[in-house]
Amino acid sequence: MRKTLIFLLAAMLPLLASAQTIKEKHLPFYTIEEAPHLENILPAPPSLQDPLFFNDWCQYQWGKSVRNTERGKLAVSDARIGATYFFKRFSPAMHRELTEGKYPILHELLYKAHMTEMQAGSSAKKHFARVRPYQEFKEQSGVPSSESPTDFTSYPSGHTHASWLAGMILTAIDPDHTEEIMKVAYELGQSRVIVGFHYQSDVDAGRMAASVTFARLCAMPEFLDMLAAAKAEYDANAK
Repeated sequence: MRKTLIFLLAAMLPLLASAQTIKEKHLPFYTIEEAPHLENILPAPPSLQDPLFFNDWCQYQWGKSVRNTERGKLAVSDARIGATYFFKRFSPAMHRELTEGKYPILHELLYKAHMTEMQAGSSAKKHFARVRPYQEFKEQSGVPSSESPTDFTSYPSGHTHASWLAGMILTAIDPDHTEEIMKVAYELGQSRVIVGFHYQSDVDAGRMAASVTFARLCAMPEFLDMLAAAKAEYDANAK
């Protein structure tokens, strides 16, 4: 029995080491504690009595008006963010098929950037605790399966933060397609308005947040080294 246990433990050690490597590999570039406090940078979202809220309301109405169109269907699909979805979404803009198998460094870079965005936006979301449009207007959103009656984290938009950050990174990788890449990044943010999960001001703040996050990352050697490696990988695959 003892020999069996020793054998099983010996067999599991490589698996445990591999799991630990994967865990460390996917860590964000910095933690919540290390992140800039975006609530000290971003303006407060407009209140219901603020004249600026009228634009949020108008954009919300626009979003509802296009939900049953092809653009609306795309907005629902855009709720699935992450490195793999970003590869699918940005591939046409970059005029090549991005896959994890072909671009593993770039995939990991976008994954880590997404994890970092989640750290970076956490304190601001908690600080502002803004209700989402579908909660405020008591109407079903375009992605009802993601709804929650107690998820008061509308400001700033995390999806926009992540997608705009991805766009900035991909632009640094492929500057020749800047306009097409950032157009997709913009559309990803607007998709959150269309499905009624964010106000326009949430999305605008998400883009500002991404700019802060990207600037902060550019001061980190680990990020710059990975960005350079991802660009070398990208350029090598162009041949």
